[in-house]
Amino acid sequence: MSCRDLTRRAFGALAFAAGLGAHAAVALAPEQVAVVREVEAYFNGIHTLEADFRQRAPDGGVTSGKLFIDRNRGAMRFDYDPPSKILLIAPGDWRLIFYDGSIQQVNVIPIGETPLGFVLKDEVKLEGDVTVRSVDERPGDVDVTLVRTEDPDQGKVVLTLSRSPMRLVRWSVTDAQGLTTEIDLDRIRTGVELDRKLFVWRDPKLFGFPED
Repeated sequence: MSCRDLTRRAFGALAFAAGLGAHAAVALAPEQVAVVREVEAYFNGIHTLEADFRQRAPDGGVTSGKLFIDRNRGAMRFDYDPPSKILLIAPGDWRLIFYDGSIQQVNVIPIGETPLGFVLKDEVKLEGDVTVRSVDERPGDVDVTLVRTEDPDQGKVVLTLSRSPMRLVRWSVTDAQGLTTEIDLDRIRTGVELDRKLFVWRDPKLFGFPED
């Protein structure tokens, strides 16, 4: 499978999350609620984040790149390593923009309809639009499974966070067909200065397509 196909699947995984749902609200044990509050506090404590990522598609294909998040601006950027010519960027408004330089194609979806859209909100709360389906603790880490509160049976997002200190190390998105895309994070740095130009989107239809 080509890098373009892999990242297209990832974009599909992001887009499908508009339909994430749950069979019914799940009553969490008090200790699980406490973990959810820890996770919320962790995300709310992040202002900026930079990390390397490694993405695994359902067929085992792998791509990699760098992730940048600026919660102060409500912005996010995925830079895929060559030979991929993919860019995913949320410039700080309502959009998540998918640019495929190999075919000079641009697609846009609302950032609020993506698995990690909640990370860019002013206050992260894992309730309301999303429902915490389960909290699974293991020695050293924890999985928090999220579903959209509406439109049941369409998929899930699993956040994996390490403990002591808490940090996001992986997330996976499973679609309605049961296909899972996983993204692992490494070399995570928070509180770093990020150039605002990372999150500027210059529409190639107006400014011209890059030659590479």
